Amino acid sequence: MASTKPTVLVTGGNNGIGLATCELLASKGDFHVLLGSRSSAKGSEALSSIQSKYPNSTISLIELDITSDASIAAAVNHITTTYGSLSGLVNNAGICPTTFSRTILRDTLETNVTSHAAVTQAFLPLLSKSSSVPHIIYVSSVLGSTTVRSDPSNLAYGEDYKAYRISKAALNMLVACNAWEHPDWKVFAYCPGYVITDLAGMREAKIKQGFAKGPEGSARGIDAILTGKRDEESGKFLFGEAVGQLYPW
Repeated sequence: MASTKPTVLVTGGNNGIGLATCELLASKGDFHVLLGSRSSAKGSEALSSIQSKYPNSTISLIELDITSDASIAAAVNHITTTYGSLSGLVNNAGICPTTFSRTILRDTLETNVTSHAAVTQAFLPLLSKSSSVPHIIYVSSVLGSTTVRSDPSNLAYGEDYKAYRISKAALNMLVACNAWEHPDWKVFAYCPGYVITDLAGMREAKIKQGFAKGPEGSARGIDAILTGKRDEESGKFLFGEAVGQLYPW
């Protein structure tokens, strides 16, 4: 039997920020969580781990490769048949290359921007059927801020990651466009900060500075958005957990 709780899909839910988000949402019990994973084996392992910790949680595995139209269509069909609607979408999956070339930029844009746009577009009909105001979150990065890229005083100024920066800047525009297209919905760009499971090239230095953090803090920030605590900031570039924590585009 399908859960009667609002349903939230988290892409890239088998590790890092996605896994931490699925685990937190499952532990709180406000939503039925759909753990999206490209790998069925890795997704099943993540699902089992969460269910063993929270046996009363409502969470299911959705096999979803965001770079595949066929996989997206299959996920939409399954959720439509099983749940009938979607209340929240967390676009989390992505890549962060450390070098730059035409091929690397193309592949990074395909995964970090084009695929998220395709996923959101495909799930619009399900989101429109939500009994509550739909929430769409795109996991972005301060490295995508053109203001930060031009500010030598910012801690992120010295980082390179050109392909990643370009992709996140484009993703932020996608957020602005989605917010404009759906003014009655809640749409956000969310920067999780320098996370220990993410951005491997910066990891060691940021940990030493005490600036990096675990994915659990990012999960709390995403939960705050999904539960409506930051609704007044829809269409903006958020970080942290508290109202007013915003980055410039």
